[in-house]
Amino acid sequence: MSIRNDLLSGDISVVMDGLDNLDARLRKKEDHSDLLDVLLVLSGSHDPEIVQKTSWCAGKMGQNKVNNKHIISLLITLADHDDEQVRENVAWGIGETAGTVEMSDISIAVISSLLDDDDRDVRGMAAWAAGRFHHKCGHMTNEIKKKLETLSDDPSEYVRSAAKFALDDE
Repeated sequence: MSIRNDLLSGDISVVMDGLDNLDARLRKKEDHSDLLDVLLVLSGSHDPEIVQKTSWCAGKMGQNKVNNKHIISLLITLADHDDEQVRENVAWGIGETAGTVEMSDISIAVISSLLDDDDRDVRGMAAWAAGRFHHKCGHMTNEIKKKLETLSDDPSEYVRSAAKFALDDE
């Protein structure tokens, strides 16, 4: 069975196997952007593990520098998901696309929103992503800069460190 067929099977265990297979192939830097349409469908699943793995695979495509604006579109649809792991994956995936996809303005808006997240891992990853846009594209809004300065005093060392990275001019 092909990955596409596994992902569209409707059987949760087969879908998860398909996502695991896709993840393994993406880790080998294979281009599977032809599956973005299926990942978009899976992003609406009621199964949290499927949505987590879907957001991870989309982020991995961003890390692999697949130049496809649909990666950002998929990640943006998940930016306000209830699951903090999904939101963290969104921040990571968007950060990985810095400088490769022509959607910086909307990406920055999503990152700005995620900087306010209640979850420290989401805030930290969003700060890292803001830093990627700053360092790769020279793009940092005043709003994000103020949020990062506030996060420099966050109770979490992880968040403080990510904010420092983002604000660093090197």
